[in-house]
Amino acid sequence: MKDLVKVFKALSDETRLKILLIISKKTICQKGISKHLGISDSAVSQHIKVLKEAGIVTGIKQGYTVMYIINDDCFHEAMLFLKMINDIEDDTFINKEKLNEIQLNCCANCKLNKKCCKNRGM
Repeated sequence: MKDLVKVFKALSDETRLKILLIISKKTICQKGISKHLGISDSAVSQHIKVLKEAGIVTGIKQGYTVMYIINDDCFHEAMLFLKMINDIEDDTFINKEKLNEIQLNCCANCKLNKKCCKNRGM
């Protein structure tokens, strides 16, 4: 679950989303991303760092240059999670073990009332 949180946090920035769009179209280096977006190399570097830490992109060294590609496995996991949320009523899709891993550690009263006491400060 922590990995998914990192992924969604990394995707919550407009510039990082633009970087992903560029990388999804072609393998590109940091300088190429910088020129394409019109932002500094250091800004791109910081965004790439966040994307790499979340496992969204991978750098491949080619000579003196690092080329960036999208990590398909990371997006596959995120898409499965989103699909599970969307299809929560469809018992054929839900992996019960995976769902149990994701459930919040709330008291029985929270589950009964379908409200979490942690969110209400109780």
